[in-house]
Amino acid sequence: MIKEGSYLFVEGQGPVEPFRGKYAVKSADVFERVRARWASVGLDPASAYLPMRIELELTTKCDDSCPSCGMGALPLAEGRTLTDGQIRFLLQQFASIGLPSIAVTGGEPFTAWRALLKLIEGASEHGIDISKLTTNGSWGTVARCPRVFERLEKAGFLDGTLFVPLLMMSIGEQNTPLESVARILHHAVTHYSKRELNVAVSSLADPATRRHKVDDLVAVYESEYGQFPHERVHSTMRVYLTNDRIGGQAPVHRPGHTPVAKWMDHCFDCFAPTVGAYVLPTSLLKNDGSWYTCAAFNVPEKLAFGNLLRERATDVLARAAASLYVQRVRAGGGLKALHDVVPREFTEKTTCTSFCDTCALLIDQFDEKADTTTGHRSPTLIPPAALMARTNRAAAESQR
Repeated sequence: MIKEGSYLFVEGQGPVEPFRGKYAVKSADVFERVRARWASVGLDPASAYLPMRIELELTTKCDDSCPSCGMGALPLAEGRTLTDGQIRFLLQQFASIGLPSIAVTGGEPFTAWRALLKLIEGASEHGIDISKLTTNGSWGTVARCPRVFERLEKAGFLDGTLFVPLLMMSIGEQNTPLESVARILHHAVTHYSKRELNVAVSSLADPATRRHKVDDLVAVYESEYGQFPHERVHSTMRVYLTNDRIGGQAPVHRPGHTPVAKWMDHCFDCFAPTVGAYVLPTSLLKNDGSWYTCAAFNVPEKLAFGNLLRERATDVLARAAASLYVQRVRAGGGLKALHDVVPREFTEKTTCTSFCDTCALLIDQFDEKADTTTGHRSPTLIPPAALMARTNRAAAESQR
């Protein structure tokens, strides 16, 4: 399997190789094309924050129950799915900010099959790529698997102009039979080239046995189809913060006594335009419309800057780009930029368990030291009809 982190292309740090990496792009000039896209809708390409992708929580419904779910999934009877009208509205919002791509997540997106197809078809009509589709693979039965692929293809899942779409199979704590996951992988790699579709597996180790679940998947696959296609399947093994790593990957130590300063020094710049290994910057859009400048599972609440079901996306984006915290992190290449704001006495003595926890602590410290308030959680409610009219006017003005 190709490990996460391979083929990292950051804007301004060397050439981009097309069709390389988990989030492969289709052209070497991808950053130039994206910046032209932003400029075409009136955005400043030099802004402190412009998302390359929005991670969209299409539904909170799920047909599984993982003990440490990081997705906010709910049982089928309790979850909710975006309506057709909300999907159309959000796609207009995305187009108004020149959004390059969407990552579809849940819940389990395939429990909202009709809405999923509407989203894919609508994104294609607006010229927005689907760069990732995450699933537990429960649809990978003998009867459904080929039909689902056929319908996804017809809807436009493979038609993006910037990114090779990624089908992400999550097998962490899911109860989906591995035979179904293996069937999906086999169909993907035998019916599509790596220029058409990428596939990846997000896995989890059993804390009791230290055995990695991906090992079981490989065994199931090889018993049915022969040699596992390691050269086609990418890995994501850092989704769960307490996860044990696959053999051969660098060990990760996440004890609670790790100083904030250490996390800061090793933080990657999540606001720098990046493709290949990741798609960054990536926003998170929750099912209720709440919009965050980061798509980590445990994203700090203060990185919420508005609600795209209640406000214009251009306004929310401008608010994020004007944030002193976002500006400082972007200008300084990651959390290390805060060393000259937050006292070493705090960062070296305070401990936590992750980059995300570090970020949350630093936001509080930064707001206190800089006398500012990061985030925006209580937008003024605007009637949907009025908001739609404003969005349409903004789109028309951008075409003049």
